[in-house]
Amino acid sequence: MENALIALVAMIIFTIAVYVGSWLQGTTFTRKFSKWYFIIMLFATIIVTIVTFVLSIGE
Repeated sequence: MENALIALVAMIIFTIAVYVGSWLQGTTFTRKFSKWYFIIMLFATIIVTIVTFVLSIGE
């Protein structure tokens, strides 16, 4: 369970860091890009969390 929570927090921090890093480099983001970026990263976060949780059950 702890591994899944760590994976969840790590993916959230990674998502925000990549977005802010790109924003600070001067890349212009449209509302449509931001929406799709966060939807895709939300699904990636959910998948990583579920996979980590399932794999940690056997330990």
